Amino acid sequence: MGNAKSRHKLSVANENSANVISNCKRIQKTAGGRPEEQKFRKSTTTIASAAKYNKTQYQHSLAADDGQQQQQRRLKQSSVWSLGSLNWNLSFSGRNSLKQQHHRSIRRSFTAIQQRRSKTQWHKPLTNTIFSTHFKDTSRNKELHIEQLVAKGAYGVVFKVIDKEHRNRNKKQYIDNNIDDVLPNGTYALKVLKKSKIIAESSVQQIKNEVDIQKVCGHYPFIVRQIDIWQNRHNLHILSEYVPNGELFSKICTFSLDLIRLYLAEIALALDFLHNAGIIYRDAKSENILLTRDYHLKLTDFGLSKWLKLGFTTKTMCGTLQYMAPEILQGLPYGHSADWWSLGVIVCQMFMDKTPDISTYIISSEQLIDSKLNANDDSLKNILPSEVEHLPHEGKDVLKRLLDLNPDNRLRSVRALQKIAMYKNFKINPDFVLNINPLDIIASDNITIYDGNQLKESALADIAFRNF
Repeated sequence: MGNAKSRHKLSVANENSANVISNCKRIQKTAGGRPEEQKFRKSTTTIASAAKYNKTQYQHSLAADDGQQQQQRRLKQSSVWSLGSLNWNLSFSGRNSLKQQHHRSIRRSFTAIQQRRSKTQWHKPLTNTIFSTHFKDTSRNKELHIEQLVAKGAYGVVFKVIDKEHRNRNKKQYIDNNIDDVLPNGTYALKVLKKSKIIAESSVQQIKNEVDIQKVCGHYPFIVRQIDIWQNRHNLHILSEYVPNGELFSKICTFSLDLIRLYLAEIALALDFLHNAGIIYRDAKSENILLTRDYHLKLTDFGLSKWLKLGFTTKTMCGTLQYMAPEILQGLPYGHSADWWSLGVIVCQMFMDKTPDISTYIISSEQLIDSKLNANDDSLKNILPSEVEHLPHEGKDVLKRLLDLNPDNRLRSVRALQKIAMYKNFKINPDFVLNINPLDIIASDNITIYDGNQLKESALADIAFRNF
């Protein structure tokens, strides 16, 4: 800024001196050789020389100003150079130590950033965030030994797993005694579900309902207990208690009246407990009824269960076809009585190894809507197998009450079940039922128990688990 002002002043001075000189020259030309003219020429020459002198002095002053400014800049630069030279005088080892400290501080800060990121929400994969309200990110897969593949479902598979710590502790005794029916401590069932399939089929809330319901109701003696849940990037994991004897009909194919009475009471207690808790099960079938070590029953797989208060209805069509209530097949609103229909189908299988004839209801979707499943039609009365006529009175009575086409007339509570002839001298409550030994009934009635002969496929199961 100061240089610009100096240049402007210099230009003005030059212009003024040039004007003075040009005027003097013009006057000298017009004037002749007269003495006055000579005097005037001398005066103009003096004025011109004075103007040149002033111009020279002004230039020198500007140069002096520029020199002072340059000298100040050189002083500042020399001070910077002196500091730089001071830095360069540091020893080589000192520079190395400073670099090492700098690198260590960078590593510490980077590690701290990574730790902060691991605790924040924004960096998680979207598939983890979707399920993070229910499934924790801390995996227990490394703590478990995959023993065998147990079952396959719609969204995943179920493995029998053993806690590695307990397995190593009891391995010698477990192998030396060759015991298959007595399980070592820490044996569980691990259900592994594919996130991609769950999200693709819009079943996220269904899975959340499943874990919530099993967590709330797992303490009941006739429901499989949930142990833990977690997730990784691709899968969900549900760890539950392991029920060793598997599915009901895989072990027992023929049932006596006493055994049916006991098992019907246990399933009814489980369903009644769920209904009073505001839950509809919707998947009562033989595959979801497991036999414990003492041959009592437990319900498992709550994938189709839903929160539904008593007296309310829903319209979602789901379940296994041969166990679905007629109101579900028709597409009408249904309530908790649909579970009691499914229980009736299971009891029918126990008595006769057959299910009710539901082909009448599946003629076509148009006829289903038009017929409204009128129970007064003769064509709809004969849904039970013909062998029902050979059953004892208690058997026929309970089937007709459970398999009533009208859901309002259907037997649908433990209190109503307690009043029928089949349970005249039998108390339907958990304490009374659990004091009965099913193996005593099985032995006294000469019922055959089939050995599943489940193969020891630990290596194959482990491969399947890692590749799932």
